[in-house]
Amino acid sequence: MNAILDNLPLPTVRPQYARRHRIAGLEPKARGVERFHSVARSLAAHGNVPSVDGIASAARSLAQAYAGHPWAPCIHQRRRCLQALRMLAREPGWRLDPDQLERIALLADYARGGDRLVPDNVPVVGGLDTAVLLDLAWPALAADAEAYLDFRRLRAEEAILRGERPGRFSFGRDEWLEARRAEIALRAHVAMRGAASYVPGVGASMFRVH
Repeated sequence: MNAILDNLPLPTVRPQYARRHRIAGLEPKARGVERFHSVARSLAAHGNVPSVDGIASAARSLAQAYAGHPWAPCIHQRRRCLQALRMLAREPGWRLDPDQLERIALLADYARGGDRLVPDNVPVVGGLDTAVLLDLAWPALAADAEAYLDFRRLRAEEAILRGERPGRFSFGRDEWLEARRAEIALRAHVAMRGAASYVPGVGASMFRVH
């Protein structure tokens, strides 16, 4: 999974209010707007809460860019990132900071709720509201999310070596850090051996084409 959101950015969502309020042809309900803004205020690092107008404009841009597609790739990527965050929050061996758990819970609860600005079943732009919220929270969550994806990769490799399924043996944050250090050391060793010559003092000048 690609956790670098800059590779698939969302359209710019402005914080100020303006005239456009219908999102993908839907008129947002007051409860949905209130709920979205409540979660956004909790997640926004600098208080820049996106407006309904900004989300409507972003939805319009995505609908035009991906007409005929089942979903916009940038939204789909963030849906997968949220799924990874949910798994991270449930991982028994990870010991996630309480503030991080709270951020993930806010995102997950909003995504599951019924009062939404853009329900998931809306063609192309469904889930745009959740994607916008994830972008607000991502600066604080990105490092843990990327570390967790690497943790899952190394746990899967360890499972193959043991001939077992992931989760059937003890492998937590400490074991991941140890495996990561070993991997970095191995890469450094391979790079050093590759740069060294097995025939000291003998260079390419020995080989001539006549």
